Amino acid sequence: MEEIKIKALAREETGTSEAKKLRRSKFIPGIVYGKDINTLIKIEKSELKYLKAHHFSENILINLEIKNKENSQNIPVLLKDYQLSPLTEEIIHLDFIKVSLEEKVAVEVPLEIKGVPKGVKAGGVLERILWNLKVECLPKDIPESIVVDVSELDIGDSIHVEDLVLPSGVIALTEPKEVVVTVLAPMKEEEVVPEEEAVEEPEVIKEKPKEEKESSKEEES
Repeated sequence: MEEIKIKALAREETGTSEAKKLRRSKFIPGIVYGKDINTLIKIEKSELKYLKAHHFSENILINLEIKNKENSQNIPVLLKDYQLSPLTEEIIHLDFIKVSLEEKVAVEVPLEIKGVPKGVKAGGVLERILWNLKVECLPKDIPESIVVDVSELDIGDSIHVEDLVLPSGVIALTEPKEVVVTVLAPMKEEEVVPEEEAVEEPEVIKEKPKEEKESSKEEES
């Protein structure tokens, strides 16, 4: 995987007001933490271009150079979290976690769909169930994404986690039988049956009551 380099300065300032001062200048406040480190840092806004190029992915190995008054040190880190301003949507804080290049880490990697399924060409619908895959690997082996080729899928076919082709050194932690994508049969449109026109009922001539019948007979006689 690609490694990017970012420069940072150690800081002693803490608190909301100090963080606001930093943001009004050319810096973004942040923190680096891990097994043997818990350091407050500030990063020049111009350095964010390296993170922006990778869409602030949490799967990019970063060589973070931290300078203080006495010396500097280079630390391998991953971007653990970041905060956006609700008003401007600009980055206002960064969290980094220190990693060991010799120890495996568990991360979520986005799945990238490639190709058009045969079943879709035949009228089916591609349904995506899984968007990210949890994997375990060394920091240097973290893939930016995992390609899922769906070209050969026909209607009724599915791809499961166990079917994915993973890069060397990468192990899936997600359940092997979990469905990644599937091709569904096209939904049949229900026929709209027009309402039958109301049929006029014939007029019913009611039979005369018995009394009326008898009086009619008497009159005739």
